[in-house]
Amino acid sequence: MLQDRLHDAAIALHRILAPANIRFGIFGGYAIGVLCGSRESKDIDFLASVSKQQIVALLDGKGGFVAIPQGRQDYVAFLWSDRPDRGNAVLVEIFCEQFAGAQYSMNGIQATVRKLRAAATRSKFHDSADLRWLADRHSATIQARQGELNPQYIGLALKKYPELAHLFAGLGVNIIGAKHSVRDLSPSRLPAPAPGDVQRGLLG
Repeated sequence: MLQDRLHDAAIALHRILAPANIRFGIFGGYAIGVLCGSRESKDIDFLASVSKQQIVALLDGKGGFVAIPQGRQDYVAFLWSDRPDRGNAVLVEIFCEQFAGAQYSMNGIQATVRKLRAAATRSKFHDSADLRWLADRHSATIQARQGELNPQYIGLALKKYPELAHLFAGLGVNIIGAKHSVRDLSPSRLPAPAPGDVQRGLLG
């Protein structure tokens, strides 16, 4: 079963990163599923307090991980498999905290699930469903920290999913201010993804 393979890959990564004292967190669909949300994912998304060079040196060719070559400096993907033939491999995507031009740090960041940026910048139904699930189960925590939510992400999410207005209002969000902050932005004409976007969404 795919989810069992994802669990195994996450455990394998933890067994390498934890002894190396590297801070990391899981986000995205797999994280929602681990928290008992009705979500399945095909890969695992991690944020780690390392550079790309460090994580490649630590993981590539070890513990079942093989790096997938690509050019971005804030991100590296691996395929993990514990089988001799590399069968049924799992995609593990790691976003690095440390890269040229990095603006945000994991220092002092508590373990939380952050999903708002995804709902704001792409069009996948499960993103809005995930937000509703999180708000239903963690409303008190989100309300206490709603000032940390990016108003532009809220405004863009509302343009894509107007039905989320009641959810955000219930969390104490300034809906009018969020909509005003994106009055000149269109969800269909956002800038192309750039290095650091995911880190900003998680840490900014």
